[in-house]
Amino acid sequence: MTPITTLPALLLAGLFGFFAGDEPQAAGPETVPIPAGEIAFRPFGSFSFQGKTHSPAPVPTRVEGFEIMKHQVTRAEFSACVAARACSAEVLRDGNQPQTHVNFHEAEAYARWLSEVTGETWRLPTEPEWQRAAAERYGDATPEEGDYLDPGERMLAQYERGILLRGSASKALRPAGGFGENSMGVADMSGNVWEWTTGCMDNGTLDGAGRVVTSTPYCTVRIAGGRHRAAIIDFVRDPQVGGCAVGLPPDYLGFRLVRED
Repeated sequence: MTPITTLPALLLAGLFGFFAGDEPQAAGPETVPIPAGEIAFRPFGSFSFQGKTHSPAPVPTRVEGFEIMKHQVTRAEFSACVAARACSAEVLRDGNQPQTHVNFHEAEAYARWLSEVTGETWRLPTEPEWQRAAAERYGDATPEEGDYLDPGERMLAQYERGILLRGSASKALRPAGGFGENSMGVADMSGNVWEWTTGCMDNGTLDGAGRVVTSTPYCTVRIAGGRHRAAIIDFVRDPQVGGCAVGLPPDYLGFRLVRED
């Protein structure tokens, strides 16, 4: 019979060889079921109408039901992937706080490893899925109205809205659950760790109503969900020292995963 263990125990197994024969199968992390629903999704990126920078209008978007991790991936969980040599040891930290300083590719590497050790399929959420899971904790720093002839004006407006959304919360990391749960039962959606999604920054054109006419994804820049959306170059681990493509940089970069059926 294949033994079942938790991810921290799997780390010990990898270090000390507690298991022999069959590879241990880890129990997956706790998840929260998110019911199907509709969100007002606004494409994120650089859009224009008649040569002027504009913000796209929100689009009613249906999101099918899915399961997402209740908590962000923790340092202890990530350390098991490092012990298996499937994740980078450069970013490993001690403690039970969220694992931060991970780039998009490292988050995907963890998802592949977790899929292997649990026998389940884990992946990063799409941007609409993340917004649906965030529920009332979701923020949008995109300017609502107005034409910005100068892209710099639009950047300043995004900074101002981002600061309002973030409020005066401390930048200190907290253990899992330290920022509470939202109405969906998902923890820490309004904390200071932004989460990688598979969303890409878009470049395109709009019509007079703000609807997208043309759009080209630029997937070297990915969208991180948090108190406001952030466009981050995919190899960046610490947005505070550069690499934020648009708007106010996140405090930290981390992630949580979706489990597919």
